[in-house]
Amino acid sequence: MSARHAPDRLETYLREAGLMPGDRLLPERQLTALLGVSRRALREALSELELHGRIWRGVGQGTFLGPKPAGMARPEPRAQASTPLTIMEARLTLEPALAALAAMKATAEDVEAIARAVRRGAETRDQESWGLWDGAFHGAIAHACHNPLLLAAFEEVEASRAMTDWGRLRAAITTPPMRQASALEHQAISAAIAGRDAAAAQRAMRAHLQSVHLAIQSEGAGWDDPLEPRN
Repeated sequence: MSARHAPDRLETYLREAGLMPGDRLLPERQLTALLGVSRRALREALSELELHGRIWRGVGQGTFLGPKPAGMARPEPRAQASTPLTIMEARLTLEPALAALAAMKATAEDVEAIARAVRRGAETRDQESWGLWDGAFHGAIAHACHNPLLLAAFEEVEASRAMTDWGRLRAAITTPPMRQASALEHQAISAAIAGRDAAAAQRAMRAHLQSVHLAIQSEGAGWDDPLEPRN
């Protein structure tokens, strides 16, 4: 069965299984047999649904229909960064270390999830999809560290970023050439993690985030007001 049929097969299963929001889907091994698709194709389809909030996955719990319950959603940040540049300083401090740790601790499934986000991000042609897969890429690396404290720190920064109008800022700086360059940077990070090269993963992540940092600076955004250029 071709991988391109997996989303349709999964949609049919969700429609015909009579599942209600909050119900658990079958385990992946059973779903692959039922749908007649590969494990990789199934995970691609599940990741797409999760990205759009149609399912959620809990570590050690399974996959559930519907959005993640409110009580399990990302909390509001305890410390709110005032500007995107403040957020980028935090990311430049944290995420290169996460990439290095992921290179040492990532499971085969983690490596696959990171590579999948890279691949899907490179395939996108619109800002919204790029933003979703970019977030999935960085989140997959944080999860691949298997360290709850570091994951909480990453999610704190992400929650702080969500408190700004980051979407409009992203639209201003992520031109097609920049998305293409970022896709190549993502590939370099992913390859280093897959190759278990912690030093290379750290360098590649730092270079990637520095590119974003410079783009924000060159746009004149992220100073006194997160979205207003300086006079």
